[in-house]
Order: sequence, then C-alpha cells, then structure tokens
Amino acid sequence: MNQHIVLGLFALYVAATSLYLVLVGRQDAVLSLLRHIWGRTRGHSLYFVANVALPLMVCTLCLGWGVRNYDVNTALGGLEKPLHLNLESYRELRPLWQKERAPDPLGAVYGA
Repeated sequence: MNQHIVLGLFALYVAATSLYLVLVGRQDAVLSLLRHIWGRTRGHSLYFVANVALPLMVCTLCLGWGVRNYDVNTALGGLEKPLHLNLESYRELRPLWQKERAPDPLGAVYGA
C-alpha cells in the first residue's frame, strides 16, 4: 500500500478520535489546559483546529496524493503479465469503431 494512503488513513483516525472525544464531552489534558488559559470558546476552537481540522486537511491531501500516484503494477507485482491501463490502446481502436458503422438504409430522414 502506498505510504501516502497509510498516512491519510492515520490522519483520518486521529481526527475522528479527537472529534469523538469532543462530542462525547470527555476532556483530555490539552483541551482542559486550552479551556483554562483561553476560555471555553477560544479553547474549544483552538483544540478543534489543531486536533480535528488540521488532521482532516492532512488526510484529504495525503489520500488524494496517494490515490493519484497509486500504481496498479506495483500493487499486483505477483502477476505474470502486467496490466496496461492506459488510453493509448483504446485510442487506436476508435477509428475501427467508426468504420464499422453501417450507413442508415433510409437515409437521414426519420418519421417522414
């Protein structure tokens, strides 16, 4: 598995765990310290940004980068014949599909 995907899934776990603890009402030491120093509203806001929003941004970026750079041939390295997933082979077949179309026997007039 791509290391970016693993990092993105870990960041998602951190964000989900922190969000769950805030919504349930459990306070960890960091949240109680921030609430004590900055007050309830600012303390919760700083905790949310640092422990929920930032990991969600890291999760989105890492998962996107990992999926974008995912290589099927590396993941399926045990195959004898590698998979070629590209559009070039299909672009060569496109003129053949256009030539196989038969002309309309009635012409271009429909419903006359």
